This record gives sequence, structure tokens and C-alpha cells, in this order.
Amino acid sequence: MRAQPVARAADTLPVVVTDLAPFALVETDGGEISLVLTELGVGSAGPGYAWETVARYIVENVASELEDRVDFDSEHSMFCAFSADRAALEALGARLARLFHDARALTKIIDAIGVRGFEPLGE
Repeated sequence: MRAQPVARAADTLPVVVTDLAPFALVETDGGEISLVLTELGVGSAGPGYAWETVARYIVENVASELEDRVDFDSEHSMFCAFSADRAALEALGARLARLFHDARALTKIIDAIGVRGFEPLGE
């Protein structure tokens, strides 16, 4: 099922609605696609860098087929993965969405990463 743009974020970014909630795909005019977390700080969500750490763990240890297809540009208060490959972002988004809604599975990933893995990425 191909998602269709249904709304605009800011003035130029069409938001693509999929079943990735609370993550969403956002397209730029240049054809780049970003996967963003729309509910940062709600429920089990943490800061942007923490979600990037979880996403990197998934890419490196669970879904290695995504390793050269997804990049990250998170900030403290914003999770962002980007790519020109929509399918790669959809695959990562689906995995992250499942973790967001499953505290037990998310805790297992966090335990596997360990505390040192959550040191600030942007500093």
C-alpha cells in the first residue's frame, strides 16, 4: 500500500501518513524523505538522540540490509532518519513504531545497548 501526501508540514513539506505512528515520513521538495518521531517525550519516547541510538542499534544488529540505505540527523529534541529510499525508511519506521508501543521489547533493546550507548551523539 503506497501512502499519499495528505497534509503539509511547515509550508513546503508534505507529510505522508502511514501505519508508522507515532513516526511519520516527510518528503522534501528535493526528493529526500525523512522519518521523524511526532510524539517525542510522550509515553515511552525519549529525546531524539536516544531514539537515534535505538534506530542505529536496529540497523546495525537487526536489519543490516538498511545499513547503507539510511542516515541520521537527529537533535536533542528531534529524531530524524533520512534517505532517498522510501522502502528503507518504511522498514525502519515499522520496527521503531512496534518498539514505541511495546515497552517490554524496547527495554530489551535498551538493555542490549547499555547505558554507555546513550551518551549524547551530537556532542
